[in-house]
Amino acid sequence: MICPHFGICGGCRAYKNYDFNTYTTEIAERILGGESSAPIVFASPKKGFRARADFRFCTYEGFYFATNAFGKNERTKITQCPILLEPIQILIKHIREILAPLSVTHTLRCKLYGCSFLSTYKACVVTFIYHKCLDTTWQEEIHTLKERLTHIIQESYADFEIHIIGRSRGQKISFGSECIIDNFGIYLDRDSKDLLEQRGINLTQCTISKKESLFSQPNPFINAKMLYFLLTTLPQVMPNSMQTDLVELYCGSGNFTIPLSQIFRRVFATEVVKDSIHTLQETIQSHNITNITLARLNAQESIAALCRQREFFRLKDVDLDSFDFGAILIDPPRSGVGDEAMLEFIARFRVIVYISCAPQTLCDDLRVLKRTHTIHTLALFEQFPYTHHIESICILTR
Repeated sequence: MICPHFGICGGCRAYKNYDFNTYTTEIAERILGGESSAPIVFASPKKGFRARADFRFCTYEGFYFATNAFGKNERTKITQCPILLEPIQILIKHIREILAPLSVTHTLRCKLYGCSFLSTYKACVVTFIYHKCLDTTWQEEIHTLKERLTHIIQESYADFEIHIIGRSRGQKISFGSECIIDNFGIYLDRDSKDLLEQRGINLTQCTISKKESLFSQPNPFINAKMLYFLLTTLPQVMPNSMQTDLVELYCGSGNFTIPLSQIFRRVFATEVVKDSIHTLQETIQSHNITNITLARLNAQESIAALCRQREFFRLKDVDLDSFDFGAILIDPPRSGVGDEAMLEFIARFRVIVYISCAPQTLCDDLRVLKRTHTIHTLALFEQFPYTHHIESICILTR
């Protein structure tokens, strides 16, 4: 990929001699230590792969989208960003063309601080961030802008929907929805789709709601490969998965919960963020899924509940004794699990699925988990091209 901002923009920090295969070799050696077979590696498209973006604005020498500069505490203007999904690239180009000629006192330009995007190939949520009160004049102007942008992008993507949110201190005004839906199946090749369908996976029931303010996987192509890997590998590791249950910690908005509910008898999923739980509940209801039980618990509370150390009013309608857990899935933050007592609890499960975006903290946690488990399969995913970060899925068996 050729980008005029390599080495200037701070977004792509490994732009020189970037080689995903070299990184995977180094990381696999750290994680596996020569004890297991080579990892399975999944590469990303080299452009047009990122579904989320956050920008500020430069107003000197014109009006430009901006990012943090590479290695400097300053902004650098951006004229294009080829790593983004094409709908976002189109919107960036035309938002700038529309806003740049406006006076700095115009209601759309005045005290405009930043702009973020969350997109699929069918819809995009665009959030404008201001340092001022958003009045009725602004609302009228932004409504016109939304109509104009919709007309422009539908020339390339028919029926594409644009949702706009205005944010300021103490204010949030929405023009459309704060959520968009995405189906990971559209990012898979035909052979992968056919294999999943042959194995009884209903791809229409793998549609996930993504909310503007909540975390979602930034690279939908790699997210699809992660889900494909889990849906095809776990039934091999657990031939009786449909007769056993899965517990999932840090479930978020259900990126893994929804698809995996098709290969387990039941799923008990916990998450502490209320908006994430609410978004997942809406997705479950829209799919008429009946084998997922949600609980708003943090990781420590989840363990206390599952170990029967404490009763929670939030679980008053949940019969934990009715579950027969054969596997646990954890997708912790970059800092990892870290807590040895929590890791010892995780080690009680026959199969552990550990999803990590930080190899070092994964290695730290594996020092505890490998006392009782061995690594069955390690898969490495190019979630963040042109950076040193790599996503991994480590499946361990007792």
